[in-house]
Amino acid sequence: MIRLGERPILQKIVAVNAAIILIGAVVGTLVAQRFNEQPWWVIALIFFGVGVLVSAVANYFVLRTVFRPLVELSAAMSQVHKGERVHGLLGISREPSLRSVSDAMGEMLDRLDGESRRYTAKMFDTIEEERRRIGRELHDDTSQTLAAALINLELVDKGLDDSDAEVSKRVENTIDLIQYCLTQIKILVYDLRPSMLDDLGLVPALRWYVVSHLQGADLEVATDFEAGQQRLPAPVETAFYRIAQESLGNVVRHSMATRVTLSLETKPGYASLAVMDNGIGFLPDEVIYDDGGRFGIGLLSIKERTELLNGTFTIDSSPGRGTRVHVVVPLEEVETA
Repeated sequence: MIRLGERPILQKIVAVNAAIILIGAVVGTLVAQRFNEQPWWVIALIFFGVGVLVSAVANYFVLRTVFRPLVELSAAMSQVHKGERVHGLLGISREPSLRSVSDAMGEMLDRLDGESRRYTAKMFDTIEEERRRIGRELHDDTSQTLAAALINLELVDKGLDDSDAEVSKRVENTIDLIQYCLTQIKILVYDLRPSMLDDLGLVPALRWYVVSHLQGADLEVATDFEAGQQRLPAPVETAFYRIAQESLGNVVRHSMATRVTLSLETKPGYASLAVMDNGIGFLPDEVIYDDGGRFGIGLLSIKERTELLNGTFTIDSSPGRGTRVHVVVPLEEVETA
């Protein structure tokens, strides 16, 4: 036997209103017999008012229950429009047609979410591989060519006599320029993909980044890696390094901070990374999303990298009170291969 809650919308509305009419007829007859001395128009007015009230309340609760999944769908689509992932999208509707719409939309968003995750993962893998390739070419080709040119110039400089002072000075200047280029290329290669991230792990790579990029930034840097010394799965180390790189870059470019703290913690079941500064801060809701409801490039990268690892990404900031970027990743859900 099909219950009322499982019948189509039209049948529910007809059934509810038929019940109201039946109850009204019975109650009206009893009231008319009880108050037959009252003018007929008074009794009719009372019946009309009570009937409208009861009908409105009954239909409100029926329609609210029936259309709840559509309200939830509207709220979920608003979140999706902002770039947020929605899990457990819709409540279960007993109305067949709405349930089919609800199920179809849920399946569609789940499929889009899966495809988006796969595309994002592929994109980040491609970016990291391209960084490795460019780094190898710069190291193996460009750097070696410049090193050979440097050696040749040094030999030329040694072969010049005192009468060639002007030429010797130009050669020395060129040698200095090539040495500077080699130093910059070395930094660029490590920025693209620091080999110590693969060889030694996340903590040495973060220490190198702090020393090489933040020492001249007029910024006091504190690190807390005592609880994060163990090696993490490669995807987590790569993601945490890029998140720290982006967050510290934002501190230098935008925060006007005088102090920043970088902390890493690993515990059974999870790992966390936090970047905290004492800068000018901002309102996250005004900065994270643009007019189209989309993330800025840097924050989008942090958000996507975190969600690919089934983690959580939070920004705690307000004007004048600094900023805290916090990422937590569950290690048991991360593929180590």
